Amino acid sequence: MRLLWSLLVLCLILTSLKLLDGPEPGLSFFSSSEVNDDSQEEALKLSVYGVLFDFGIQVDWITGDSHFKTVLVPADLPIVVPYTALVTRFGELGGALIKAESNPGGDRLTVEVGLKGKSLFQVTLLKDPELRRLAGKIAIVIDDFGYSFSSLVKGFIELDQEITLSILPGLDYSRKIAQAGFDAKQGVILHLPMEAKNDEVGFDDLILRTGLSETEIRDRVRKAVRGLPHIIGLNNHMGSLATEDEKLLSVMMDEVKKAGLFFLDSHTNFKTLAYGMAGEKGVPRAINDTFLDAIEEEPFIREQVYLLAEIASRKGQAIGIGHPEKLTLKVLKKELPKLERRGFQFVGIAELVK
Repeated sequence: MRLLWSLLVLCLILTSLKLLDGPEPGLSFFSSSEVNDDSQEEALKLSVYGVLFDFGIQVDWITGDSHFKTVLVPADLPIVVPYTALVTRFGELGGALIKAESNPGGDRLTVEVGLKGKSLFQVTLLKDPELRRLAGKIAIVIDDFGYSFSSLVKGFIELDQEITLSILPGLDYSRKIAQAGFDAKQGVILHLPMEAKNDEVGFDDLILRTGLSETEIRDRVRKAVRGLPHIIGLNNHMGSLATEDEKLLSVMMDEVKKAGLFFLDSHTNFKTLAYGMAGEKGVPRAINDTFLDAIEEEPFIREQVYLLAEIASRKGQAIGIGHPEKLTLKVLKKELPKLERRGFQFVGIAELVK
């Protein structure tokens, strides 16, 4: 059994992707940079925690001392995944695999690590069917679709994680993107233009402006909703002025409710009344926690993604809005799988609506 398991571990190492590729902001505890010979032993011991935390394993699931550790692995994490990552990390740091064992049921895996002929420590992973990672749910909404159907747009639609596409009405590619998003099982909502304080929104025949008559507000909402297939809700495009107008919001929410849609307050104005009005009118609602790419720089976008993770850890859920930009897609492709490994779930915005 020991020989067979050793061969299995070798195959897993050879075929697995590199699971750890550097520290992430906010949630990473240890660096993966090279260590010198003097600190190699300490680096090997510390690496256990870095790998385990990277998969959402909590500190109180780890018991033992510096020589013998037992780790409870939650039911929603295949036990071989952190095991393979540990073995890979030990190898990267120059450690030697002295022993690798499993029990017949495959719910107990043990690895012993040494350095230069000396045994350092042993880690035993135990599957616990009662444990679950509760990292939190994250909904990412990407605004401003409709202007083109480029490879960049397709990249967002084809993300492995579930996101929500917020599509502007009446543009050349609005309906095509809505259909493509629906076919890809991504959520589709309407990105409804609303008047901003700088009055630079456009969409003259669809934008909701302060001062419009009740009839005109209703007509514009209905026209925008009818023009886009598969929508399950809507959020405001701009709207820093319109979301302070109680009359406009009251009429708009009546139409949203009649259409059976929910409302996501994009939170473009800290004085917004839209979220509160949705509640008063009985419209299912949610509110944006942060914008991912208010500054179009990769480090900033990355920090915002991990801010979402921190919010989700504290509150159980978090909502972030981004835009169809190359850097935003690049960061999402790289960072979302890492957060999934830690137990975060990426869901459509409809799942977080109240």
